[in-house]
Amino acid sequence: MPQKPDTTEIAIVGAGPAGVAAAVTAARAGASVTVLDEYARPGGQYYKQPAHADGGPTYPNSLASNIEQGRELLEGLSHPGIDLQCNTLVWNISADELVLDLCGPAGARALQAQCIILCAGATERVMPFPGWTLPGVIMAGASQLMLKAHGLLPGKRFLLAGTGPLLQITAIQLLEAGAQIAALVELRSRTEFLRSAASLWRYRDKLGQGFANLQKLLQARVPIKFGHTIARALGENEVSGAVIMRVDGDGRPIPGSETTLKVDTICLNYGFAPATELPRIAGCEQYFDQDYATYATSTNDNLETSITGILAAGETRGMGGAEVAVIEGQLAGSVAAQQLGFSPPIDQNELFDKRLQARAVAATLGKMFQLKPGLCALVTDDVPVCRCEEVSAGEVRTAIRNGVVQLNQLKPWTRAGMGSCQGRICGDILRQIVASETGLPLQDIQPFTARAPVKPVPLEVVGGPVADTGTLTWEDHVGGYGVART
Repeated sequence: MPQKPDTTEIAIVGAGPAGVAAAVTAARAGASVTVLDEYARPGGQYYKQPAHADGGPTYPNSLASNIEQGRELLEGLSHPGIDLQCNTLVWNISADELVLDLCGPAGARALQAQCIILCAGATERVMPFPGWTLPGVIMAGASQLMLKAHGLLPGKRFLLAGTGPLLQITAIQLLEAGAQIAALVELRSRTEFLRSAASLWRYRDKLGQGFANLQKLLQARVPIKFGHTIARALGENEVSGAVIMRVDGDGRPIPGSETTLKVDTICLNYGFAPATELPRIAGCEQYFDQDYATYATSTNDNLETSITGILAAGETRGMGGAEVAVIEGQLAGSVAAQQLGFSPPIDQNELFDKRLQARAVAATLGKMFQLKPGLCALVTDDVPVCRCEEVSAGEVRTAIRNGVVQLNQLKPWTRAGMGSCQGRICGDILRQIVASETGLPLQDIQPFTARAPVKPVPLEVVGGPVADTGTLTWEDHVGGYGVART
């Protein structure tokens, strides 16, 4: 007989900025809140906290400030109305009953809520190139994680490549931690960067932060290569160097512009894509975010999704950064508590106004740092594009020439997206390649269908305890159908 699920008034998936803000707001209103996060400590990627609260390394200024900001937010989780459950993966959701299937230290169990707030965050984007699978090629967020959680540098001499403000922030943090920066390679040209920055004049604080970061890098004599991209990583068993190239307005590499750099670590970031697996399993309506060229979860002004009882906040409903995530977390927590009959001690109208302004800034940044389709020219046929299943770009292009125009059609052809990451890494890569090869708009190419479990879990978590093999009766396909052994 199935075990009866645990119950809570409000279940929050994700303990990043949005999830923590939602939990604290709802708990202070009087609601009973359960916060679920698959990692060992709350804070998410942005407010990642050190593994050891005391006696750890001394952090440089930019990291120490970020860690302290996160600590102030996380202190609210000590509220008696909040049950924080870390190391707990939410691998499935039932929209009809508002039940979450969990895998954690206590094993497999279910949690039924009166209201669910999805704050699952986002995944970093990457565009492949020859050598991108070499040890020493990592995401910018991974380098931040090692610095914040353990005070460790993942290398000595770095190249940062991609597009967006995270590259500058990461470069400053690496510099302050003692790293050498061979170059920062920004996809946008200097002219494009300055032209688009003009649209931020009304948000002078954000513009000031960007130019302040740029000034710090220039003072440290970090070479900043605007209008460039990484063309390939060098090395046999690990990164020993990198080749960068200039690109045209579409992002297509310009032959003859190659420059070779000696580095041992390459940090990449081409923006982010919202984590929408759980809302899609629940049946929540999705929309194409033109500013970030990706799909996200639709909500109304109260952050309610198309499924009654399920709300979404932060990156899950569209990229916006930590400031947006905190504001939307507060709003979602307030709305959820109000739906349950509580009176949140917070001005929702003020939150509405703050959210609109913060989202406007985020939309401007999204337009500034979009991927360029010409980068697909670097993804030669021998380059792997689905690392889990070792599928090459050539195999994908062959499938496209045979009529494939959607990601789900690639699965029976190539197994792309069927590995342990469930398409989180390769999904955006494949959408870019399909769009480049077919000429279809990105919004016409749907993401992989989300299926449970959203991440790998032990088989017994999905199917129940494994029976004693000595009592099994099974069909022998070698001896012929219908032949049974016991």
